Amino acid sequence: MENSMVDFDRETYVEIQRTKILVKNLFASMPTSIINPIILVAVLWDVIPRDRLISWCLLNILFVLVRYLLIYFYRRGFRQKNYIFWQRVLFSSFIVAGLLFGSVGLFFINSNQLEYMVFLYFIAGGMVAGSLGSYHNHLAMFFSYSISVFIIPTVILFTLGTHITTAMGVLGLIFFAIMSVNAKRMNTDLRVFLVLRFDNNLLIEQFNREKLNSEKLNRELLVKNDELKKISRLDPLTGLKNRHYLFDILKPRVENEINSLWMEKTGANKRKISDSSGYGVISIDIDYFKKVNDSYGHDSGDMVLKQFSDRLCETVRQDDVVGRIGGEEFIILLKGTRENNLCVLAEKIRLHVANSVFKVTDSRDIRITCSLGFVFYPFYKHHPGNLGIDHIFYLVDRALYVAKENGRNLAVKVACTEGDSRDKLLLESITADLNKAIDAGQVLFEF
Repeated sequence: MENSMVDFDRETYVEIQRTKILVKNLFASMPTSIINPIILVAVLWDVIPRDRLISWCLLNILFVLVRYLLIYFYRRGFRQKNYIFWQRVLFSSFIVAGLLFGSVGLFFINSNQLEYMVFLYFIAGGMVAGSLGSYHNHLAMFFSYSISVFIIPTVILFTLGTHITTAMGVLGLIFFAIMSVNAKRMNTDLRVFLVLRFDNNLLIEQFNREKLNSEKLNRELLVKNDELKKISRLDPLTGLKNRHYLFDILKPRVENEINSLWMEKTGANKRKISDSSGYGVISIDIDYFKKVNDSYGHDSGDMVLKQFSDRLCETVRQDDVVGRIGGEEFIILLKGTRENNLCVLAEKIRLHVANSVFKVTDSRDIRITCSLGFVFYPFYKHHPGNLGIDHIFYLVDRALYVAKENGRNLAVKVACTEGDSRDKLLLESITADLNKAIDAGQVLFEF
């Protein structure tokens, strides 16, 4: 696994990358260090003493195998912290390899066959040219090899002292100078490329790190938002749904569902009115709750509220909604219920509370009662959209007030004398002024 860019300084990165490229190119180019000696043996077989020629060839091939072994250990043992050691090992191997191949110049001695000398010098120059393409990425390695390859043949050519050998040596030096200039230029270009890649990779790494950090923060933020949403929808004391949930979130859903139900009843595949179900809305208030706080303290009052919420939840289904809208006032929304079942449930809740024992501070037991107002929604059987959920909440509050006014511990139902009417205008007039409809007896409170 590659190290992070932050683990390097720029120069260290460049040196390590140049060494990696060098080793890769070395692995690919070393077969020529085997092929060229074999070719020279074939060409010089009848020119140079064969024992010397074979010994020289085998020595070069043997060192190629040694260098392959070095590459193997390099790939297994290279670490960022030991890259200088491996550079020194490779540098030494380049010097030895260059001297071994460059020793071909010794074959110039006592040789009067010019064509062979030209051929040998051509081969040495070819090795220098080849090293330009493979090793320019690391100038120290390039020069350690190319000078070692070229120095022995060139020195011997000058030593021979003929016009031809001197001219060959001068041309060789010019050729070597050109190769050196090209190596320097190519090395500079590579270094610029590696510096740019380092900077680019560093930017990408920093960007990815920031991206991952942002994604992590976003995930944490989403979790926190979900938690805040849950908290904002729950009453902290009882754990029930709060006013915000009931009025801002649940209310639109209820109205949409009632309207969808009405569309099903009036469409091509309409259902019978008698088969329809709707919502039950029950408003509940603890009777004389102030006396609990005054007599036993507010801690006892909180204990009663928690126990009271448990009693309510015990009497309804799991998918019904029980909420606390403030103080000792609660509300229940029953989904998928029928009007006659609603009356039974309201009375069941009243009796369950009245027959329960509530614990307060100092392990004391008390009994309380509650008053209820309830209504079935849709209020109008044939035109449910004429009365919205806001009107329903208003009516159950009025029903709860009636229960309080009539002695408490009472469940009061809201009914409409015109609930089965198909007269849309009449129903609209009732909705427009519910207080007037109550006074006129069109809206009734039954208990």
